[in-house]
Amino acid sequence: MPDQPENHWQLLCVDDEPGVLNSLRRALRNSPYELTLANSGEEALAFTREKTFDLIISDMRMPGMSGAEFLAGSLEYNPDCIRILLTGYADIESTVQAINEGKIHRYIQKPWNNDDLLLTLEQSLQGLQLKRENEKLSNQLSQKNKELEALNSGLEEKVQLRTQQIRQTLTRLEKANTVLNQTLLATVKAFYNIISLTPHLGGRTAMQTAELCKLLGIQLELPKNEIRNVYLAGLLHQLGMIGLDEALLLTPRNQLTDADKATFLKHPEHAALALAPSSVLSPVSQIIKAQYMTPEELSSAESLSSEVRTAASILATARDYVLATEGLLLETRCTSASAIDYLRTQTDLYQTKIADKLPLVADQVSGSEQLSSDEQKLRVSEVKPGMKLTRNLLNSNDILLLAEGHTFTSDSLVRLKTFDTEPSNPLELFVIAPVTQEEKKEVE
Repeated sequence: MPDQPENHWQLLCVDDEPGVLNSLRRALRNSPYELTLANSGEEALAFTREKTFDLIISDMRMPGMSGAEFLAGSLEYNPDCIRILLTGYADIESTVQAINEGKIHRYIQKPWNNDDLLLTLEQSLQGLQLKRENEKLSNQLSQKNKELEALNSGLEEKVQLRTQQIRQTLTRLEKANTVLNQTLLATVKAFYNIISLTPHLGGRTAMQTAELCKLLGIQLELPKNEIRNVYLAGLLHQLGMIGLDEALLLTPRNQLTDADKATFLKHPEHAALALAPSSVLSPVSQIIKAQYMTPEELSSAESLSSEVRTAASILATARDYVLATEGLLLETRCTSASAIDYLRTQTDLYQTKIADKLPLVADQVSGSEQLSSDEQKLRVSEVKPGMKLTRNLLNSNDILLLAEGHTFTSDSLVRLKTFDTEPSNPLELFVIAPVTQEEKKEVE
């Protein structure tokens, strides 16, 4: 659990159902959290005026003041706390309203799994603590700069000493920023899990689309930040489909009626609206919104940067390749080769230079378990602290448990074992050993 040096983390739980509040109290009774319970938005808002909370969990549907209204109101008195929405409804309008008005960080559906809930709270509070540490380091850096300006130019030795201290602070700040970037990626992958909770969305389709976007970006020699953005766009490109009719999602795209197609094609705008509060994810939002534009339309879209235009073309190509192989693009399910042939002939829909790269990368997202030279496939009991995860770890429902690149610690292995409960179907992970003993000591 994340440390809180002087006292416990302050949590506020809001729900009009006493049974839900009692369930939350039981789930968190052995955790380092000090709970405040409220059975209405009005009562909870009064608490936020009197006390500073680190994290708020609020139900969406409550009589009187809704969860969205309460969370928006709580910003005035607790602007920096983590906000988690608790609801039994997958309603896109309510979700978008809560995200826009209440600055929601996470989304949990009822009924919840206690282990998942505890993991979500832990990850959220770790991100909050990292943010506070980053702000502290930034203030320290600002103070050091002021001290440097005030030093007497004749005291060269003292200046050199202060400069060394500032460089050390900068190094610490850069490390903190790196961790914050990783937290951002974890938040995006939490959005992916939200999508996966809706039947016929997310899961391996979104994961394969994202991986194919990344591989195409590498083939096109895009900068790392552009590859990251198109990967995240692939992961979240279905976000706006939450709430669409199941029959619409299961109909091959070229078989949709004009009316259904018009309804379906609104989903990129819904996704862009949901992502609007995050300026950091603005490029990702633009890519998702432009994913159905033709090459001709993209080339004439002066409001879009060249990076977004290229990324939108990559997303369209990767998305429809995956859909074609799943039988959701054309009347029949295509083989990899026939899907590639189809996309390469549709020059009015896909950029030729991107479609031509498909044969080079398509087989890398087929789910092959062929190991690289330094990769191992192990059961949870065989994984050691310091080993690094080389592939995304999904459970049987395609919910993302751990993201590629995670370095295992003793604590994260203990948490992971709680998901390994089926002896007939044990979790297996793809990992590599730590590069150096130094790296292993750092994580231990």
